Amino acid sequence: MKLNKKIIARSILIILYLVLAIVMFLTGRTHTILIDNKGDEAGTYKAVKGMEVSVDKGEPVEFYKGDRDKFTVKSQKHTIHIEFFDGKEPVTFTVNIPVTQDYVLVSIPKYLAGIEPYMEEFDIYASNRAEAMAEEEE
Repeated sequence: MKLNKKIIARSILIILYLVLAIVMFLTGRTHTILIDNKGDEAGTYKAVKGMEVSVDKGEPVEFYKGDRDKFTVKSQKHTIHIEFFDGKEPVTFTVNIPVTQDYVLVSIPKYLAGIEPYMEEFDIYASNRAEAMAEEEE
């Protein structure tokens, strides 16, 4: 009888530890959001002339045409707030970052033009791989 109670108590503790570990992983995982203000070369969408962007009520950062900056965040759901320099109404929207992605690129001009996907995974090692492949071909 005592042995069964010990086994049950230990099983409950193991389950609690596993649940706690999963919660800590999901809420403590950091991601990098790259905010991009570049227009399309074909002219499908244009860069914003000037704006301030803040992520999750953080410090706002100024962006002009062609700018890109990064925000390091924790968890998956984030609110992006945009204040325009030309007096347009502010825009606020939410992005959900998949757990498996470390870097995501959010294109503000694409979002404002209603073009999907405005958020995509960003591979920071892609240019290094391209350079290595070019060197191998030579």
